Order: sequence, then C-alpha cells, then structure tokens
Amino acid sequence: MNIAKYPVKITLYKKGEMIYFSQLDIMHVLERALRRTPLALFYTQGFNPHVKISFSKALKLGVEGKIEVTLYFTSKVSLDELTGNLTPQLPAGLDIV
Repeated sequence: MNIAKYPVKITLYKKGEMIYFSQLDIMHVLERALRRTPLALFYTQGFNPHVKISFSKALKLGVEGKIEVTLYFTSKVSLDELTGNLTPQLPAGLDIV
C-alpha cells in the first residue's frame, strides 16, 4: 500500500530554555505537538511507526537559532493551517518563523 507524502518545510526558532534541549529532544517535542493537532500526519511504515520528520541541520546544544524542518502529511496542508494548529501546541521557546 503506497500512501502519498506531501512535504511542508518550516523554520523553527529555538530560544530561551529550549536552547538546552538536544536535537533528539526537539524531535520528540515536535512529534508530540504534531500528534495533538488534527492534521493528517504521515507515519513511517514498519513494526514501530512514527511521525515522518526531517531536519536539515542540527543546531548545537546551548545555541539559540533557526532549525529547518520538513514535515510530511497524507493530504495537502496550507502553511496557515499548519501554523494555526501547531503554534498553540509548541512549548515556550520554540516558535515557527
């Protein structure tokens, strides 16, 4: 069964207390925030499926800055719909630019 993937690129800004979170922690926080939204997420196939997320480059621990993230969905999602649903779910210090 082949499901279509619709990628959406966003830029997150990491600041405040979130600078002490590692890249793996940021990925888990983002995945949990996405699961709380009503968006049609794309899950990996296999024994232990998880939300498909791709990071372009890792940001060092203790550094404030931008992170480029590609999120995958099973249907087309507008950027306004994504930011409207995801922004309230993100913790303080992690913002969509």
